[in-house]
Amino acid sequence: MESQLIDYKELINAFQQGAVRVLNEKRELNQINVFPVSDGDTGSNLASLMQAILEETKKESTSVIEVVEKVAEASLIGARGNSGIIFAQYFNGIYNHLLIQEEKNSVTSFVKSVKSAITEAYQAISEPVEGTIITVIRSWAEALSENDPILGLDQLLPKALTEAEHALENTTKQLKVLQRNQVVDAGAKGFYLFMVGFTQAFVNKETTVPTNNYFDESLDLEVSETQHVNTAEPKFRYCTEVLLDQVTKSKDEIQMDLAPYGDSLIVAVNRNKARIHIHSNQPDEVLHYLSKIGQPMQQKADDMLLQYQINQQKKASIALVTDSIADIPAEYLLANQIHVLPMNILIGDTSYLDKLTIQSKQFFELTNALHDRATSSQPTLKTVENLFSFLETRYEAVIVITVAKKLSGTFHTVKEAAKKRTSSVKIEVIDSKLNSAAQGLLVMNANELIQSGVGFEDVVKHIKNKRNKLKIVVSVDDLDPMIESGRIPQFAGKIAKKINLKPIVSLNEAGEGKLSDFAFSLKGNERKIIQQLEKHHKKNKVRRYVVIHADEEERALQLKNKLSEALGFQPSYMMDISTVVAMSAGQGSIAVAFEEESGD
Repeated sequence: MESQLIDYKELINAFQQGAVRVLNEKRELNQINVFPVSDGDTGSNLASLMQAILEETKKESTSVIEVVEKVAEASLIGARGNSGIIFAQYFNGIYNHLLIQEEKNSVTSFVKSVKSAITEAYQAISEPVEGTIITVIRSWAEALSENDPILGLDQLLPKALTEAEHALENTTKQLKVLQRNQVVDAGAKGFYLFMVGFTQAFVNKETTVPTNNYFDESLDLEVSETQHVNTAEPKFRYCTEVLLDQVTKSKDEIQMDLAPYGDSLIVAVNRNKARIHIHSNQPDEVLHYLSKIGQPMQQKADDMLLQYQINQQKKASIALVTDSIADIPAEYLLANQIHVLPMNILIGDTSYLDKLTIQSKQFFELTNALHDRATSSQPTLKTVENLFSFLETRYEAVIVITVAKKLSGTFHTVKEAAKKRTSSVKIEVIDSKLNSAAQGLLVMNANELIQSGVGFEDVVKHIKNKRNKLKIVVSVDDLDPMIESGRIPQFAGKIAKKINLKPIVSLNEAGEGKLSDFAFSLKGNERKIIQQLEKHHKKNKVRRYVVIHADEEERALQLKNKLSEALGFQPSYMMDISTVVAMSAGQGSIAVAFEEESGD
């Protein structure tokens, strides 16, 4: 007898019902997630994949192979986390093997493809571990292929599901961390639940249209629906994921090249697309490598170490948040548990996360190589809302200090997100009227008050009053970026450029860029900056200052030494300028931000 044929409409429904079943159990999957790290996000990661499948399968299909292709494509786009990427690679493996079958819509071909794809699922993982999703996938696929394919899927699938259930229950015994917590593996259960919905669709012949409330506003990787809640300190700081298009290397080559950058490496590749997951201390280097072998489409870099430290022992009852334009050393931010909303940097067709997946030095290398002007945008509303959701479960109040609203829409985005909150946690959004290191010094002031136990209202009042005691002066080598970005008026900028002036740029009281002085050489320019600080120090006393630079460390160091001699004390820190500020200040810029003593 010939093998039965699969009705493509029934197959669409089966994939949709599997996705819906996982979405319904998202919370439970998050709760039992303890391996490979107890980060409580397996359910949310799989939900992203399932949403992508539901969205893609709503589109019209006319054959079994077309349905499987849509699921495979959607899986790569929607996959997140270890289990999600293994899921995606398995579905892509099924598609690849079904593609070479003569009868692409027969039960026999489907069953053969399901079994053959096991190998591809294993190959996605750099170090496969039994007792996880991969074990249940193998058990289900092997059980399905052991039965007579002359039978229909309505008869084959229940038997395979029983074997998958046994394999799932056994995961508790296979891994010590699961046994200790008396749970099954979360990823394995996610796959089992998908197959429960998939199987019941064929057995019961029911067609349930997915409801709209299963869909998030966005599937972008930069949006992290849940935060990591590790119970053990992560070995590597950032959970980094990238969706890559136009990939030029094989999965094995990518795994080998990325292995030195971290652990928990999983790579799924198919039809010129790749989904990469890695825990790393160098998300910028990871993306730098990946951008050479493909076109990054989505990315994220969650700070697992910061989240772990807050969950273990938060330092204060008030959360302090700023954006990545504030130039503050990364060590200070982590040590004081300050949250940073990364700005988005667009270079060519690739979007980067400021100070996470791109640093200012890499920014100049890229823009110089591509001869392409970069643009920036504030964090998305969804990103801000997700951060607030995390903070509201851990803090009594939240203070956000943003870059000057005259320079960016960040203040308005954060303010809008704060308005939508319904919890009792107080949120204050403060326009710093500053940027760069001056904004950083204001954040440091807020942190010192919070750490010393000052109350919420008093911190807010003090910080608002402190804004006019902070200044920044920038020595600009190339005026073009500032003119193009609108940081200084075009008319004044063009005149200064025409007569080859080296201007000093600062901010007015509203936070807008202004030309404050100029010289005919960079050395003359920097002498004037020293004179300005000496004048302020004599009149109001400079409490502290910092030196920052845009790929100009040697000159910045020289200025630092001269300022130290002139003022009699060292700067609080010296560092690279943020990528967004570097974009408008231009390569070669050096800036000094300083804080005057308060009159109160």
